[in-house]
Amino acid sequence: MIMTIRMFGRFSAFALMLTAAQTATAEEHHKAKAGVTPVDTGVVIRGVTLSGPVGAPGTSTGKTCDFSGEPVDPSGRMLGASVNCKPSGNLATTLPGLPARFNAYCVIKAPVKSARVLQASVPDNPNHCDLSGITPKDATGQFGGAVWR
Repeated sequence: MIMTIRMFGRFSAFALMLTAAQTATAEEHHKAKAGVTPVDTGVVIRGVTLSGPVGAPGTSTGKTCDFSGEPVDPSGRMLGASVNCKPSGNLATTLPGLPARFNAYCVIKAPVKSARVLQASVPDNPNHCDLSGITPKDATGQFGGAVWR
């Protein structure tokens, strides 16, 4: 009986310690997210890889930047599509870092209507951002036609 009480006490202490650690981690994550400011100036660029012969840089491809394959939440809004952005940036300062696999891109001015754009740099691209809170159809419509890189 004493052994059972001791085991229960140890298990309870471990569970309490684990809960406290998870709460601290969640609070740190929330603080980090709360400090992020959405990008609402400059340009937002979506890269696209198109097949066939590549045209002259800056000319229309006749295609759109499609967001239909992006993961969405239960309400149909994107969770975080990859784009390039830079607060107050222009095409020349925001395009660098876009992976070489993209031979074309779509570009619009920030802010993106009904969306949230957050800086989310990655090791090889300091201008990487996440686009979320918008439906893939609306994003495709807003970004419009692609141009050759």
